[in-house]
Formats: sequence, structure tokens, C-alpha cells
Amino acid sequence: MRIYGYARISTSDQNLSLQIHALEAAGVHEVISEVATGKSMERPQLKLLLAKLQKGDTLLVYRLDRLGRTLSGIMKTLEELTQRKIAYRSLSEPAIDSTKDDHFSQAMVGIMAVFAQLERDIICERVREGVAIAKAQGKMKGRGRPKALGELDVNSLMIESRKGERTVSDLCKKFRISRSTYYDIIKNNHFFKASNKNLAGLS
Repeated sequence: MRIYGYARISTSDQNLSLQIHALEAAGVHEVISEVATGKSMERPQLKLLLAKLQKGDTLLVYRLDRLGRTLSGIMKTLEELTQRKIAYRSLSEPAIDSTKDDHFSQAMVGIMAVFAQLERDIICERVREGVAIAKAQGKMKGRGRPKALGELDVNSLMIESRKGERTVSDLCKKFRISRSTYYDIIKNNHFFKASNKNLAGLS
């Protein structure tokens, strides 16, 4: 029986070292990592890892959402592991531990996956509102920069900003916006503040 770790980041600008070090410290035999967006379920390295896992092995992740950001995708993966008698655990969410084999752990899996999906849905909705407000106020403009970020770019900006893995300056450079535009987007996205305060452990 072996313990495998899986680490994932959404963009090449982020750093995998935090997840990898945490997984190695937890005693995994091998860490598989890749760069893939949470929105997409296309993750070739995860697919290879799942095929490699054997009955009695354990899959360890830093957070449950590393397996995907859609409820159906996460649950499908966990159901497959359960059927194959492969255990799974999350370092950041101790309650997510199939090795305990209790009803509470099983219930927490569903709850955490639901919140991950709910968070993405609400962010997308608030981003659309924020873009509309910023455009109406003429805030999303700048010399040598696009007049307005696309909805997908703003969505990515909000998610990366909430994770806190990059500085405001780095995000402004990446998305080619000014600091004032950045703060206008954050200000107009009301869910962002609540998300930071109440759902920080789910991101």
C-alpha cells in the first residue's frame, strides 16, 4: 500500500512548492503535479495517477478542490476511488478522510464540494455585475491597456486575488490594469469580501 500526493496550480505563474512540500512532509511516497485550471476537468497527470493507483493505496491532496472545482467532477473522482477501495485524504480539510470510514467524513466530502461549486458560481455572477458597473463608471480604461477586461479575465483576477498567492502589483502587471482599476473591481464585487472572510479555508 502506497500513499500518492497530487498537487495542482491553475497557472504557470503560481508556485507548486507549497503543496509539494506539505505533501512530502505528510509522508507520501510520490507526488504527481501539474498546471491545469480548476474549471477544466482535463488533467492528464491526474488521469495517469488515477490509473496507477491500486487497491489499498491512498491519494493525498493539499485541498479537495485540487481535484476540480465542479461538484460533479469532484464527486465522480471520489466515487471512483471508493469503488476501487482506494482511500483519500485532504491536508487542509482534516474531516475529508475516507480512512476514518465514518458518516461524518462522508458528509463533509459532499459539503466541501458543494461550497467549492457554490463559490465559483457566485463569483461568476458578481464578476458580471462588477464588470458592468466598472464599464458604466469608465474605470476600466488606461493608456496602452485594454479599455475593459473580459469577463473571464476578471473572473480569473478575482479568484487569484482571493487566494492571496500573488501581490496586488503582480496581478496588475499580469492583467495589465492599474491599481485603482484593481481596487474598483474588488470594491464592486461584494461577494469577494465575504468570500475572503468566510470561505478562505475552501479555496
